[in-house]
Amino acid sequence: MISYRFFNFLGAILFAGIALQMFIQTSGVKKLIEAGSFVAVSALLYFILVSVFHKNKNLFVPLMAVLVLLSVGMIFLQEMIFGGAH
Repeated sequence: MISYRFFNFLGAILFAGIALQMFIQTSGVKKLIEAGSFVAVSALLYFILVSVFHKNKNLFVPLMAVLVLLSVGMIFLQEMIFGGAH
């Protein structure tokens, strides 16, 4: 249980730092919304994966495999989904 709290605390610190850096360095509301939504989805996914890892380690590996496939797929589908290169 100590590692579960540690990883949640670590994630909270990391994503709070990323959010702070995003607010400081991003210019324009549109870019801030895009970056903020990415950070929010990433944080949610992180905390879901941490809780899945601690509750059911057999489910963690297939979820990571799906995440890897989606991440690699987004490299090629980004232009089609978001309408142009960023």
